[in-house]
Amino acid sequence: MNDSEKLRETTFRKGLIGICKVHFALVALIIVQIILYDASKLIPPEVVLDRWVVASMLLAITGAIWYFAKSENGNLTFYKSFLITLIGSDIALASYFVYDTRGMASRAVLLYVLPIIIAGLLLSRSALFATAILCIAAYSLTAVGYFVLNFNEGYKVELYGEVGFYSALFLIVAGLLAAILHPRK
Repeated sequence: MNDSEKLRETTFRKGLIGICKVHFALVALIIVQIILYDASKLIPPEVVLDRWVVASMLLAITGAIWYFAKSENGNLTFYKSFLITLIGSDIALASYFVYDTRGMASRAVLLYVLPIIIAGLLLSRSALFATAILCIAAYSLTAVGYFVLNFNEGYKVELYGEVGFYSALFLIVAGLLAAILHPRK
């Protein structure tokens, strides 16, 4: 491995470690929210347990990725596969919270921006747009799924308006990040 490849691998690994640290803060925020909502009796015990399971799973995934990235026993492909796992976990987390907090009416849709930002920071331009497309697919499925299973909580036109708006917004965020972080030559 030449010096530029080694530098690229080290830089990527350090970026992955930094993203793991941000995820530890995200898990801490989720846990604080669970505790506050539980103490205030805003959510039923079953939802409290479900959210603890989700937070624990994200913590375990993040902890494992952080440990392997800190150990320096991998290569760039190894570290990229961990980042893709973390991005997939973030998309699943966002989908869970959108569904759990009333589908198209959820404010948790903002969570889909995290994997888009992460992909933009450490991966290629095409991976950034692929992540945005995955977020669109996950959000669309989640919002439509919630709507179908809880039909009287909105109108179809509202559902498709929200899905279309946020889908376009995910692509706009990806486009802005691509223009800043991956400008075309």
